[in-house]
Amino acid sequence: MIIPLNRLIAFNENRYIFTRAAMKYVDRIGNIEGYPEKDHNWKVVPNILTMIFDDKLKFEVKEGRETDD
Repeated sequence: MIIPLNRLIAFNENRYIFTRAAMKYVDRIGNIEGYPEKDHNWKVVPNILTMIFDDKLKFEVKEGRETDD
């Protein structure tokens, strides 16, 4: 399966924040260390999700922020 659906369903934290973090990484794909170079043209989101679930990419939640960085 392209998207790690079983891991996404089992994710017990805030899925909205998780999705926002994943989309921020998609916007910065050129700067991601360890991203599979051959997959730049397709499977971007599944690759990012897999990297987040494998703890290769991390995100931090900062409470009380109203702005979008």
